[in-house]
Amino acid sequence: MMQFKDDIRIRHRPKQTHVHWARFWFIIAGVGILLGALVLGYFYVSLSPMRNDEVRLQRFVKKETNIATVQQISVDHRQKTTYAITGTSVSGQQKVAIVNSKMNQVKTYNRDNGLTDKQLRQLILTNYKPKKIYSANISEYKQTLVWEVSYKGQNNTLNYVTLDFKTGKSYRVINGL
Repeated sequence: MMQFKDDIRIRHRPKQTHVHWARFWFIIAGVGILLGALVLGYFYVSLSPMRNDEVRLQRFVKKETNIATVQQISVDHRQKTTYAITGTSVSGQQKVAIVNSKMNQVKTYNRDNGLTDKQLRQLILTNYKPKKIYSANISEYKQTLVWEVSYKGQNNTLNYVTLDFKTGKSYRVINGL
């Protein structure tokens, strides 16, 4: 009888392993979807304080000023945090509101009293000859409304200029950051 069992073992071949490529690709796709969901969730959670601040700023500005629709919000972290909110009033007049970080004080200015976007762009292009303009935001510098412009210079360095809101006169120029 022993002989018979040995014969069976010899004739019994081990099962060949077959790679199921469909299963492999489903696992890879699942891991990719999971990683994508984690990354998107991380960005959503990390940007929520900024979204909350924007909502609070819009409510505060609409309550304290005559700005009815907010078009743009920019933030400045120079010595203290200030927000610049541009928008239009009910009558359609362009306004700028400067709000401190504690949201207890707001100053409003007429946007029409300053340089237009086109005039500012032309001033930057002629006086500073940038390769690329990165940003142009309204802010407050020494109790004066200003344009803060960052741009790439001809020598590929980051440059920064603070210009008067009305006249375009430069208050401060930083080259080669």
